[in-house]
Amino acid sequence: MITVQAYPTPQQFLDATESTLEQRELENNLQLGICNGFADKTQPQKGCIFINALEDGQILATAMNTAAKAIVSGTIKDPRYMSALSDYYRANEIDLTGAVGERFYAAAFSDAYGKPVVGEVNMIVHQLTTVNQLPPASGRMEVAEDADIELLTNWTIRFEEEVHVSPILPRATVLKSVQTRVNAGNFFKWVDKGEIVSIAAIVRKTKNIGIVGLVYTPDEWRGKGYATSCVQKLSERILQSGFAHCGLFTDKANPTSNHIYREIGYVPVTEFADLAYANE
Repeated sequence: MITVQAYPTPQQFLDATESTLEQRELENNLQLGICNGFADKTQPQKGCIFINALEDGQILATAMNTAAKAIVSGTIKDPRYMSALSDYYRANEIDLTGAVGERFYAAAFSDAYGKPVVGEVNMIVHQLTTVNQLPPASGRMEVAEDADIELLTNWTIRFEEEVHVSPILPRATVLKSVQTRVNAGNFFKWVDKGEIVSIAAIVRKTKNIGIVGLVYTPDEWRGKGYATSCVQKLSERILQSGFAHCGLFTDKANPTSNHIYREIGYVPVTEFADLAYANE
């Protein structure tokens, strides 16, 4: 018999689930990294749900949401476990705007949840263990500072528009996220001739992996290798700080960025689907 267990806090969810998730640490970096990112994991988080589907005491599927989309994963490709998780959301009248996860799990969860899928972004998840040395672009990478927050916020919003992030977050939410990353030393800039020309961030951390994201270069600075060098140097920094691997997500439909990251040393591991539901 399949049962669903809910956990009041991120820490309780991690206590029960972390060892299972870490068996596929890169694939489960969203759940692990987001839980690790809470300022106080021991307290309930408003609007957040943390659940597992179990059978015979074994965790076979997980779901959580900190915003309006469910992040789903599993240990076995059986739609029954995704259905049990979606049943929990429906039974508790928790309205979702979409689901994110490896393709099978996101699709199986969405089929069971029942809302029509009206948008889909297919992503490749990459992992890097060794950074390839490439000719550097002009300039250097620097840690972002408080004075950069306004620009970083504007560029983060542009990045999210370009990659079709859904749902669209209010500017105040983006600003708060940028401030948190800057304060933690996790936002970086590529500076050439005194001007910021590209950005990248460490967006999540798990036990062994630092996840690179928010890689953005404005149109006027593209084609000069700034983003490539910024990601290369940031990846080196992550490995030198003690992580065994780096990870990142790319849009499957963008062959240019996928080629660039492979040149740096990133290797495709799995595919994710980011699904958006119709408003009802």
